[in-house]
Amino acid sequence: MRVILVRHGESEGNQQGIIQGRLDSQLTARGLRQSFALAAALADLTVAHIYTSPALRAQGTANVLASKLGSRISVDERLQERDFGRLQGINAMEAQKQHPELFDALLSGDPLRVSSQGESLNNVSHRLFSCLKTLNIHHQKDTVIIVSHGHALEIAIWELKGALITDDLRQYGHQNCSYSIMNIEDECIQLVKWGVATHLRDI
Repeated sequence: MRVILVRHGESEGNQQGIIQGRLDSQLTARGLRQSFALAAALADLTVAHIYTSPALRAQGTANVLASKLGSRISVDERLQERDFGRLQGINAMEAQKQHPELFDALLSGDPLRVSSQGESLNNVSHRLFSCLKTLNIHHQKDTVIIVSHGHALEIAIWELKGALITDDLRQYGHQNCSYSIMNIEDECIQLVKWGVATHLRDI
C-alpha cells in the first residue's frame, strides 16, 4: 500500500495562530487554494480511497481532493489531531508566555510527556499506526490518501525517523497541504518522502 499523508489546508485557527487540537474551524480562502493546488499535484495518481480526520478543516481538504481525483471519502476518528488539553483555543505565542512548561511538552520527543489534560506522543502514535495497519489489510496494492493534522503528522514522521526522546518535533513539521509518502508492505513501513510542498510556492 502506498500512503499519501496530507496536512489539511490553512484553517481559520491557523490564520489566527490558535492551538486548535480537537477544536474545529473551517478552511480559509487560502486553505481552499492550497487544497486545489495539492489536488493538481496529485492528479496523475490513481487513488483508491481518501481517509480523513473528522475535523472540518480536514474534511474540507478531503472534499476538494475527492472532487478532483474522483475518489470516495471515509472519516476515521484515529486521524484526529493531538489533544492539547488546556492549551486548546489559546494563541500559540500567548501559550508559550503563560504556560511555558505545557508548551514545551508539545514540542518534546518524550513519548510519555503530556501537555496538561492532553495526549502523549505514545497515544497519538498508537492510534495513527493502528489506522495504517487496518487500511493495509484492505488496500494492500492500492494508493490511498490520508488527510490529518500538522502535529499528528510530526508524530508519525518522528516515529518513523527513530522516535528519539531528544527530538524537537518541529523539525518534522508540514506546511498546510504539504504531504509525505510512505510504502507499507506487511509489517514494514518505508518513509519515501516527507514534507513535500513544492506545489505551494505560488499560493
